Amino acid sequence: MGNKYYINIKMKENNNAGSKAVNDCNNILKQCGIEPYTLNIKGEGLLGKINKVFEFEKLKKIPENSVLFIQHPIYINKNYYIDVLKNTKKKKNLKLVFLINDLDSLRKMFPESQHIFEHIDETMYEIADYVIAHNSKMKRYLIEHGVEESKIYELGIFDYLTNINPNNKSIRYSKTLNIAGNLDTNKSNYIRELNGVDKTINFNLYGLNFDKNVLTSEAIHYKGAFPSDEIPSQLTEGFGLVWDGNTASCCAGNTGEYLKYNNPHKLSLYMVSGLPVVIWSQAAEAEFVKCNNVGLVVDSIEDFSIKFDNLSENDYYKMVENAKNVSYKLRNGEYLRKVIQDIIKDLK
Repeated sequence: MGNKYYINIKMKENNNAGSKAVNDCNNILKQCGIEPYTLNIKGEGLLGKINKVFEFEKLKKIPENSVLFIQHPIYINKNYYIDVLKNTKKKKNLKLVFLINDLDSLRKMFPESQHIFEHIDETMYEIADYVIAHNSKMKRYLIEHGVEESKIYELGIFDYLTNINPNNKSIRYSKTLNIAGNLDTNKSNYIRELNGVDKTINFNLYGLNFDKNVLTSEAIHYKGAFPSDEIPSQLTEGFGLVWDGNTASCCAGNTGEYLKYNNPHKLSLYMVSGLPVVIWSQAAEAEFVKCNNVGLVVDSIEDFSIKFDNLSENDYYKMVENAKNVSYKLRNGEYLRKVIQDIIKDLK
């Protein structure tokens, strides 16, 4: 086995590009002894385009027989980077390990770029030596699309690195659903429908794009927006809601359907906060929630009312303890670390 690298995209000086999930995965890869292969993306306009091509050309200089970890997809030079990887793999005899952040050909959020994402994902299926899938449902999808089962490793849930320990706060038994994230009702229409949900359920909303003129129910309480490293300390009662799509009655539409396959980072946020969750029954991660006894599985948001009324306070706090156990693993990057170690062991 040759050198081990991961692609590290840096935008401007000292700033890592991407979401918390991407940055956490990079940190865990580095902790596992994998070296960053850094591409410095800078500039705008024509100079920016030239810079991107130049930086991605660096991939062709990776030493022969190396193992390269790639967080998939890379949204910069979308078509170009996957084709460079394909050609470089062949010339340099690389082993490519793709850690899936999203499958945009499946998510269908960007219809104008659907053909590009289909090309990116299909090429990844073709050239991957290993694929880290979110869960068993995504694994099955990958197999159906031609990826050999022996190449696929399941992550289970995304890690969430933080120094915040849920044991340092009190969590209250409450008929409350917390929603943290983008509160744009045009993107997630189900949030708009909370106005009509059972008023015995309280909703605590955290994030940007809250519109008080749209969300008018007295049961909806806006708590503000917080950075990803602060929000876990703000969640102190009830359940975190793992939901998406057009309606509160089920997870419909492209983003709702995508929950049947992906690991939403929102689940990791609630778990690391020590908060049990409420999740759609058809979501891929409903299995994780049931197996670890860390929440309630419902067909609709309205169903939570009856489920909560039949849940004892003692049973709720058992879920909290289980969530705290998961939180410890997430805070320490144990889920991804285990998969990386298994892949490296297989490579030897």
